[in-house]
Amino acid sequence: MNEQLISVIVAVYNVEKYLDKCVESIVKQTYHELEIILVDDGSKDNSGKICDEWAEKDSRIHVIHKQNGGLSDARNYGLKASNGEWICFVDGDDYISLNMYEKLYKNRLKQGITVCGYYVVENGKEIPVPGINKKLTPKEAVNLYLTNERQSVSNSSFTYFGSYAWNKLYDRSVFQGVKYPEHKKFEDMYIVLELLHQSNEIQFIPDCEYYYIQRKASITHQKSIQVDSLDARLKQKNELEDFWDIKDIRIKELLALEYISILKMYAIIPRSERFKYTLLRKEIWKNFKELECKNFPLKTKCKLMLCVHAPNIYHFLYCLNERRKFRD
Repeated sequence: MNEQLISVIVAVYNVEKYLDKCVESIVKQTYHELEIILVDDGSKDNSGKICDEWAEKDSRIHVIHKQNGGLSDARNYGLKASNGEWICFVDGDDYISLNMYEKLYKNRLKQGITVCGYYVVENGKEIPVPGINKKLTPKEAVNLYLTNERQSVSNSSFTYFGSYAWNKLYDRSVFQGVKYPEHKKFEDMYIVLELLHQSNEIQFIPDCEYYYIQRKASITHQKSIQVDSLDARLKQKNELEDFWDIKDIRIKELLALEYISILKMYAIIPRSERFKYTLLRKEIWKNFKELECKNFPLKTKCKLMLCVHAPNIYHFLYCLNERRKFRD
């Protein structure tokens, strides 16, 4: 059997501690027909040097050094430079099982996407998030995505089918005309529905093949409010209506959860910074009420009332809880 080329795009930024393990897991794949593109996104540590050292060891590795532009920009550079019929992504601080691409390739779909399960690695513990063994149409996959996203956001948990790019094998054709949004966080959320729309089928396999390193970042000292996630959800709402004529309570609830998250952020940031977001808070609160979502637990509603009407009290209780968790 003639193996087709898979382009593996690795965005690299200040991950010198993890990069060797990441690249080693790719070069040792049982599937050999790989083009490995390491995009050094202006790293300030030794990541760029490590990339060059790996390129000297393996002719399949190509290194791009560029000014820092963020994950979206790095992936777009990698896509533009890639030559493979198939596309995969790995984050520079993660790693993969040695037969991940062999399994994904065996289940490949022309003008489609293949999705595997994965592990969440936290404090050295591997938590499996297995997939399913099923083939879906794009519309069926969208419905599954909405259900999984609602569950994931509500419970702050991981699900086997989310926006993330790294546990998937893409036929190159599904990226035709699609780019990651520049200077945006939550980049995968912006394009996941476009990619599903351009696919013929989506194949799921249950095997956990990707290892996602979970690194906790405290938001106790956050001084700004991030709205990219909300912006991505609003884009998703429009695409659901335009592509599939879907007007679903789940996207309405996901939007409501984004509004709640921003209102919580407003209460958590220092009081001295809140004046910058007064108009945003009022607009978000107005939009949230217009959604008329009534299915949230009483505890969530009470927290929301504190965020809106007594942010200083919410900030105090939040910091108290964070200190308690740190002590535990």
